[in-house]
Amino acid sequence: MQAVDDDKALGMKVMKLSRMLRLRFDRRARALGLTRAQWQTIACVRRRPGATQRQVAELLEVGEVTVGRSIDKLVEAGLVERRPDPADRRAHRIWLTAAIDPVIDELTRIGAEEEEAAFAGFDAAEQALLHAMLGRITANLGGDAIDAVACRPDPD
Repeated sequence: MQAVDDDKALGMKVMKLSRMLRLRFDRRARALGLTRAQWQTIACVRRRPGATQRQVAELLEVGEVTVGRSIDKLVEAGLVERRPDPADRRAHRIWLTAAIDPVIDELTRIGAEEEEAAFAGFDAAEQALLHAMLGRITANLGGDAIDAVACRPDPD
């Protein structure tokens, strides 16, 4: 059996890159008083306003209790709110509040700066080519269907 060269395995490269991007973003988001779980929750609710806590947990691939703690902290900070679900009295839907706007602006700025750092030395054509190739890999693996389900607004 041939040894696997982790530096050449696509999955390992993508995993390492993803981890590096998250760690750098985490470090900077911490200055805003946000944990990774909190900024990921914010990003998820921004893409899926009105999602239930269960849906947010599924999209983030964590347990409901785990995401519930993040939501509790964000509610305490006034950045998100829980609203009763009119169709299910046991459920609450999660919404961003207006107080989140400056935080979103700052997270967006941080993301843009981190992307700029990641693409240092790449010209516009190289960046476009990389995005296109990653898009093709995503499509080859069925990711477009997953993204469509995860990011579409809830029909309720």
